[in-house]
Amino acid sequence: MTQRLTGLSHEEATGTASLVFEASDRFLGRTANLQRILATHSPYLARWFGGLVAAVRQPDLGATTDPRLRGLACIKTSMVNACAYCTAHTSVFGQGLGISDEELEAMMDDSYKTSPLFDERDRAAIAWSEAMTRNTAQRDAETWEAMKANFTETEIVEISMACALFNMINRLNDSFWTNLESEEYNQKQWDAVKGVSIEEIEAFAGRFAEVGEAERNA
Repeated sequence: MTQRLTGLSHEEATGTASLVFEASDRFLGRTANLQRILATHSPYLARWFGGLVAAVRQPDLGATTDPRLRGLACIKTSMVNACAYCTAHTSVFGQGLGISDEELEAMMDDSYKTSPLFDERDRAAIAWSEAMTRNTAQRDAETWEAMKANFTETEIVEISMACALFNMINRLNDSFWTNLESEEYNQKQWDAVKGVSIEEIEAFAGRFAEVGEAERNA
């Protein structure tokens, strides 16, 4: 399928869109085609979207809990929704967090529930993400009790945010028929697993205000 919406290249982008790409490269490791679509057609939404993705998913950029758990939530959500684009993205990023090919394979079905590759916390986070994605979490007392037994309320919120975020992203990519980048390109996500800080992303965010004001006054 051909991607339904156009996306700017780095060379074509100006103003806020150019800053969105720079931020994506720095804090997410590369600029995904979805972000290109958003920055092309709604750069101000793309600005906040990129920051939210970084804060929810990345280590040390907002969320305070174990990034592995949030990564498992993102992966399982994309698998349950059968979003090939996001499953590829989240799996590659998961590898950068240390999630193995064997773990990824076990998450493709219910094998994770009995696999020795996962501990009790892993299994609880994966099951909760599946329940949220299937919209059964509201009445699934057993899965909820497993979350309460294994996590603090902050951990529950952040794992749930990762799941909810990728439910949205899954829908966008499936609806837009977003083209999947090469595996080599997506492996650049690993460059943003370490070495970036919340202080750095907050300082970068300040650059958007001046550029945005200039664009609005032009």
